[in-house]
Amino acid sequence: MKERAILLFILIIILLPLDGHGQDLPSAEILTADAAWCDLSDNLTVAEILITGEIDTSRFDLVVAIQGTRDTLVNLPSGIFQLYLNNQLGLNEYIVYKVIEYQEYFTLENDVNDTLIMEVYPWPEMTFTTEFESQCSPAEIVFRAKEGYPSYTWNFGDGTRTSTTTNWIRHTYTSQEDVDEINFQTGLQIRTSFGCVDSVKDEITIYPTPDAGFQASPELLFYPNTTVYLTNTTSPGSWEFLWDFGDASRNYTRDPGEHIYSTWGVYDIEMEWSTSMCSGSVIKEIEIRPPAPEAHFSPDTSGCPPLLVNFTNSTSYADTYAWDFDDGTYSTEVNPSHIFHESKSHYVKLVASGLSGSDSLEQVITVFDIPVAMFEPSTTETNNLEAEISFDNNSVGGVRYLWDFGDGSSSEEESPTHTFNSSGTFTITLYAWNSDECADTLIMEDLIRIHDGEGSSTFPNAFMWNGSGPTGGHWTPGSVDNTVFHPDIENASELRLIIFTRLGHRVFESNEVYVGWDGYINESELAVQGVYVYKAWITYSSGEQEVLTGDVTFLH
Repeated sequence: MKERAILLFILIIILLPLDGHGQDLPSAEILTADAAWCDLSDNLTVAEILITGEIDTSRFDLVVAIQGTRDTLVNLPSGIFQLYLNNQLGLNEYIVYKVIEYQEYFTLENDVNDTLIMEVYPWPEMTFTTEFESQCSPAEIVFRAKEGYPSYTWNFGDGTRTSTTTNWIRHTYTSQEDVDEINFQTGLQIRTSFGCVDSVKDEITIYPTPDAGFQASPELLFYPNTTVYLTNTTSPGSWEFLWDFGDASRNYTRDPGEHIYSTWGVYDIEMEWSTSMCSGSVIKEIEIRPPAPEAHFSPDTSGCPPLLVNFTNSTSYADTYAWDFDDGTYSTEVNPSHIFHESKSHYVKLVASGLSGSDSLEQVITVFDIPVAMFEPSTTETNNLEAEISFDNNSVGGVRYLWDFGDGSSSEEESPTHTFNSSGTFTITLYAWNSDECADTLIMEDLIRIHDGEGSSTFPNAFMWNGSGPTGGHWTPGSVDNTVFHPDIENASELRLIIFTRLGHRVFESNEVYVGWDGYINESELAVQGVYVYKAWITYSSGEQEVLTGDVTFLH
């Protein structure tokens, strides 16, 4: 954009010799000094020209030429002539104004020029726009003018003025007046880099809104207190109101006074206001909490271990639970189940927590002691079918008993005596109860062996070293262990067993029915692998005697 134009005034003075009439030539002189202007307006005095003498119009014309267009000034009297020009050429070109002689009939000589130079600067482009999302107070307006000028002075019409170096500015209009609209007379003044100043005005319409607000008291309540008191603090005016209490109920008055809620919860109270052009709302949150928790659970029970207790939680107004079973275990379930193993009084504690606090309850779960069932038979093996076997009850803490002899018969005596009427192996079971009806059971499998009196013996022909060391040679009837040499014997009351090398050296001897040879000499030295000779003297329960000899191979 060109902001500068040159006005050049050139006065050409023509000097001629005296004519035949002895008349002096006229003269012209520019009296105005060089100057600068901001644009031109109609009838602007741009120069003063001093004319002396008379101009013979038959010989001279005084011409003003403006960019090739000439305005002729004729019949000028002596004195000061004021030159007026109007602005019809625009501001984007250099403009040259000349005051010159014009020869129409003949050639003149001795031209003399006088020059006036004026700088003409353009006015700023005086327009601006407004940008906004809403005209409702508080309304944020963006004012934007043509860029490129060094200074902008904004008058917002609300008593505030601001100068900036940028071509835009943001301003907020606020009004709570009780009127439909307010018009603000805004203005902009721009100063160019050449000092040219111009201004423009416009009008902004703003719709007032209230300074809206309300108080809700109290903001925190505890059920059954559910009454909230409301105070409308909105600025006075003919505003319309709608209250939404957050529980599906509404009110259309300015001051509803109070509202009563039916239950606890968190509620958003919204006060909506409106005018013919604008609307808005204010929201406040209130909370009504349930009553404080009341911890309660069942059962408070007792029983024998392992005691399974299914707890029923009947606590009110709680949402989290912490159980302590007093045995190092815990739970956060609502209705837990727990097995108590230790015999003692367990102080079970429940802590129930909710929005309004917490509560706890402690109850005792009693786990009784249990008896210990123990007994000892008078014998575990006999060849006499009619023999009586007594059972000595060594139980601890028992007051009631039940015996199962494994032959279909039973007894409730404390220490009974029993006769087995058939041969075989019998498992004895003792049930013991204490005064709390807690029970213990002792089962001794294959404890009693009753023989029918007939005896038999069978010896193996080989056995193996156990790979670890001497065992003493003890063996159990019915065992399949092959690391001890002994006879498979039935109803024997006595047994003498001697082991010899093939050369006749004695390496082992036993006089017990259930002690055989484990392959060691003198219970310390391992015999060499090979074939050995045994001799056995057997006495059966019936009194019959038998002597057996044979070979046995000892393997490593």
